[in-house]
Amino acid sequence: MADEQWNRGYWDAFRQWMNEGSPFEFDAANEDFRWITDYVDGVVKDALTAAGARGAKRPPRRSGRPLTYELFQTHHHLIVRFRVPERIKARRLRVFAGVQKLRIEGLPGDAAQTVDLPAFVSPSTCRALFKDGVLQVKLTKRKINDRFEEVFIRFE
Repeated sequence: MADEQWNRGYWDAFRQWMNEGSPFEFDAANEDFRWITDYVDGVVKDALTAAGARGAKRPPRRSGRPLTYELFQTHHHLIVRFRVPERIKARRLRVFAGVQKLRIEGLPGDAAQTVDLPAFVSPSTCRALFKDGVLQVKLTKRKINDRFEEVFIRFE
């Protein structure tokens, strides 16, 4: 009982603080906080519009129709083969490699597709070849080094 009174008093103090410090009317009993979502959506939309007006580059959108692909693993490499339909201009495609992701940009509508890789790779060793409607990307797996290195202790 004492806990309920303390909680109610605490909640009343919080509500009073919110009403005094907020430009919005706060009614906890209503429990309809959709106005918060609407407000935040509006602020984000305004910020993105302002960024677009300043010439900020927007990130590529995700493709509605991703490329189909096959992923193969060997002991030392990962090979990803994308089937590229004729409607897509292959010369506009760009391939980006990360340590555990592969990204294809230049898809219709400035879309992009990201593929999670099942192993760590060395991005600088990535090679891509387009032939007969297939984009093949070959990545070298990172060597796993289980060797221990001594860490020297500094004493002060």
